[in-house]
Amino acid sequence: MSSARGELAALAVDRLAGRTVLPDDLVAAAVRAVVAGLDSPTLPELAGLGHDDATAPDLFAQVVAELGIEVPADAAAARWQLLGEALAVLARGDVSVKEGATAVWELDSRLDHPGALAEMRRWIAMLGSWIPTDVTPVSFCEDQILQQARELLAGTWPPITR
Repeated sequence: MSSARGELAALAVDRLAGRTVLPDDLVAAAVRAVVAGLDSPTLPELAGLGHDDATAPDLFAQVVAELGIEVPADAAAARWQLLGEALAVLARGDVSVKEGATAVWELDSRLDHPGALAEMRRWIAMLGSWIPTDVTPVSFCEDQILQQARELLAGTWPPITR
């Protein structure tokens, strides 16, 4: 998948998951997609909009459909997809534990705090409130968060809590 197409797909998932995606983001991604050689009937129109044009979301949805970009079935599926991506980035070490934990925390909230994330949520909360006089070292909290990320990724996805 081209990076421009991937960017459009990522924005579509973010929108479906309920994240804030501004018209400016949609127009800028459309401009990059046109420059990258992607083609759809509505893409040039989206790329030509002003950066605060209120019609951008509707045109963006049309572009996604025209390009056949697959998106999750619903908002919950989009949030689980984003959570899986955030956990993978965290487990690979592509971001700091604090940055990764913040992303996981946000998605946990959007998913209404599923039971499968209870242990990770506990360690993220502990890391977030950690002070130098705590008995538990910050590195131990970070290690536990990384371990939880790996365990979640190794199991069925999305995790089912019974």
